[in-house]
Order: sequence, then structure tokens, then C-alpha cells
Amino acid sequence: MDVNELLAYQNMLQKTLKKEEQTDRKIDFLSIINQLTYGPKNLVQKEQVMVEALSHGFTEKEADRLLHELIKENIIFEPSSGYIKKK
Repeated sequence: MDVNELLAYQNMLQKTLKKEEQTDRKIDFLSIINQLTYGPKNLVQKEQVMVEALSHGFTEKEADRLLHELIKENIIFEPSSGYIKKK
């Protein structure tokens, strides 16, 4: 292997690890939502999710990004302003 091949391989590994880390963070964030949703309606205030996420080491920016990603992926939705619900 030459140096360019090694660098390409190293870059690929870094991208893979970063993607896995992002997936782990998304799972952790979804776990917070799961813990906060209870009852037949499975509703939770977005603000409550944000506060809990911050207490678990998420930044506000990261939590907001993950919230929007989960909505985009149809895992959760916003049935009314300020509330989220699992699908």
C-alpha cells in the first residue's frame, strides 16, 4: 500500500466512526423521548425534551438538530405547537 491508499483508508474509517457516533447520539436522544412519553397519547413538550437532553450532555444545537432529523425521518411528529409525539 502506498501513502495515498493509507490516507484514503484512514479517511474512510474516520467517516464511518463519525457516522456511528451520530447514530449513537440519535439513539440516546430518542431514548430520552421514550422515557418522557407515557400514556395513551405519547405526547411530550418539546421544551421538556430539550431540558432533559441538556442534562444528559447534549448541546442545545445538537438536540435541536436531532429533533428535526427525527421529524424528517417520520419517527416523531409535531401534532400541535410545542409538543411532539412518537409515530
